Amino acid sequence: MDDRLGGYWLGIRLGGRTVEAYDESGLRRALTQCVPPEDTEPLRRVKSLHVAAVVEVAATYLISEYVEGRSLRQAVETRGPYSADDLYRLAAAAATALAAIHEAGAVHGALDPGAVLLTDDGPRLVGLGTGDAGGPADDVRAWGLLLAFAAGGLAELDLALTDLVTAALNPDPERRPGARQLLMSLLDQPQSQQGRLLPPEPVLDPPLGTRAEQLYAALSRAEQELVPEVLLRLVGMDERGDDTRVTVRRAELVAGRTPEQAAAIERVLEVYGEAGLLALDEENVVMGCGALLRAWPRLHEWLDAERDGLAVHRELARAARRWESGGRRAADLFHDGTLDRALAWAATGRRHVTLGGDEQAFLDAGLTSGRRRGRRRWIVAASVAVAVLAVAIWQYGSAQGKVDEAMARVAATRAETIRPSDPVLARKLSFTSWALAPVPEAERQLAKSDTDPVSGSFTDPTATERSLHTLSADGRKLAALTDGVLRIFDTLTGEQLATTPGPAEKIRAIAWSSLERDLALVGIERTYFWDTTSGGGVKVKFARGLSQPGRHAAWFSPGGAFLFAEGSEYGERWAWNLGLGEEEFAGRFVVVGPDDRRVLEFDGRRSVIDDLHTGRVSPAPWLERMPPDYTVFSPDGSRVAIAGEDGVQLYDLTGVPTLSTPLQPSSGTLRFSPDGKYLAGTDSDRVRVWRVASGTLTVDRQVPLAGGDRPVQAVFDQSSAGIWVLAGRGTVLSIAADGVYRAAAPVPAARSAEAICADSGGLSRDEWARHLPELPYRDLCRPPRTAPH
Repeated sequence: MDDRLGGYWLGIRLGGRTVEAYDESGLRRALTQCVPPEDTEPLRRVKSLHVAAVVEVAATYLISEYVEGRSLRQAVETRGPYSADDLYRLAAAAATALAAIHEAGAVHGALDPGAVLLTDDGPRLVGLGTGDAGGPADDVRAWGLLLAFAAGGLAELDLALTDLVTAALNPDPERRPGARQLLMSLLDQPQSQQGRLLPPEPVLDPPLGTRAEQLYAALSRAEQELVPEVLLRLVGMDERGDDTRVTVRRAELVAGRTPEQAAAIERVLEVYGEAGLLALDEENVVMGCGALLRAWPRLHEWLDAERDGLAVHRELARAARRWESGGRRAADLFHDGTLDRALAWAATGRRHVTLGGDEQAFLDAGLTSGRRRGRRRWIVAASVAVAVLAVAIWQYGSAQGKVDEAMARVAATRAETIRPSDPVLARKLSFTSWALAPVPEAERQLAKSDTDPVSGSFTDPTATERSLHTLSADGRKLAALTDGVLRIFDTLTGEQLATTPGPAEKIRAIAWSSLERDLALVGIERTYFWDTTSGGGVKVKFARGLSQPGRHAAWFSPGGAFLFAEGSEYGERWAWNLGLGEEEFAGRFVVVGPDDRRVLEFDGRRSVIDDLHTGRVSPAPWLERMPPDYTVFSPDGSRVAIAGEDGVQLYDLTGVPTLSTPLQPSSGTLRFSPDGKYLAGTDSDRVRVWRVASGTLTVDRQVPLAGGDRPVQAVFDQSSAGIWVLAGRGTVLSIAADGVYRAAAPVPAARSAEAICADSGGLSRDEWARHLPELPYRDLCRPPRTAPH
């Protein structure tokens, strides 16, 4: 089947020549089959939030960023033409996109209502570089036709837009305005700068893997256990040795199953078939698209675990069907080396595939035939067949050791993978790996668990990719906004403390007040407050928001007098004086110190330190080249820490460095412990902690990726002994500031294993079923394992 093009796996068709595609890592892209322009460098130079970026260009196709959204054509055809204000927003967004394209030396060439997608962040142009050759004037004409379509006709435009569209449609290309000229004219109209054009309803377009995982989660446990059985039988191998889809008879999937298993398999087929992930009729089943093999991490893991034996199993399944349909003739049985390979795979090679009744009977008949021929080696092989027929061969004999060693390595790998987000579970998996077999990989994972400074973790159970999260100042409360619902969790116990509906307006960023009572929610046009202790709901605080798309953040000043909000891509930034109810520090980059007393104002050589209590303003030209985003006051307000290219340095308020050597390596966002003894720095996937007096790096740990270039959030507890880190997907880690939670150095494996059993008792049945479904559950802590001799 035609599942791939170049290095991409093809998914569903998006329209025309464009299909959803996934690379080997499972990253979602849009692939358009076309003849790209000869000079593709201008396409790569286009940088605009309103344009889907070009990622790769080949001779016959072009790969671009995937955009979740609904096309303008669909929106107009289903909901009708747009009104005046929305038309201005559309016009400005499209003109902004074309200006960026033309100024990079490129041409869109395919602009029409189907090439404009309405997303939660405003309109975005797709299809860059996939159209016929033309010039900027052709794009401008397409812009005019786009506006006329959205309005329901040229006559429906107001006077100002009519003039611009008429000029864009001028028959003489030389007399049409440029995209930049259109944009400047539009920016003179207030409607163009108020809000954004949004899709008429929420966009629900999750990737294939997310859809598959959601379906999997909705199945019963018995049905989940059969999903790999079904899907792995639908995977074949092409002549190059690459994975491919194969069509399988439905009868083969249920052959030899109990009635309950057969019903569960039919349920799996029904669920994934209705979602379009499987294509099936009364006779046959096939995957809906090859991209599922890379888009769904769980399926990819199943496939990797079974890959070496899939070819053996396919051969076995075909032979068993031939033997059964042919009247069970001895001539159709496996013999000699072919039977040896099948038995070896059935004994030790399987992880997610259970033999069907006809397959087990086929192997048993082959062994019986061999014994009748009197060959001595069949006596040994017969013991393997007995175990296969008992379904649990890995629980007995010498095969046990081999399988336990293999699964010990699998458990160690999974411990390593899960450690950044759930170190407690990783510790249990490390013990399980060692208890199955003390292979070197297991001992390494035990050692990592011993020296991991993380003492606990919590993950928001409701989190999605679109959720917003923020930690309270002491790290004990996590606020979450998911699908319009606000929730407060206790990060130590995981208990949900409060919940309330969020505002109808899209929220850009959320932040806890310094008193840990109020939660601020910054929307597109308004900012809201929720008093989490009052039992009431969310209320509008003031009419100020972040109107532009991109990466957003909000935070309170240390004393709580000011609320800051920022949209970094468009330079949107403001501070609100909550006491006076008005904007403060307009047009200035500032960093506020403890008790909101001192403020660093960054303005090149004109930078100053402003004492808000006394009104004294002191020149601070030494701040000229310092980055305000990576600057923080010490708790006593006498020094500031600044992360620069050469590391993190501390300065007194006259600009004199106080550390003989900068703290290394440099980090992003900084935060002091309450006693000033520790300094934490966070990037998008890592947290570091230094002991300030000695410059010692006490913690340097990977954490779940926060997304984009957004740093993780870190706060110290009131004792300064621990630090709470909010990372990606609402995961909160509790870390010892001195870097030592259990041991400064690894301890003997047996002692480490005993400690894990004493602390947690090892994996629970549910944890085992989720993370080691290949093996039946074992309570490895009873009796405790002794060290190997």
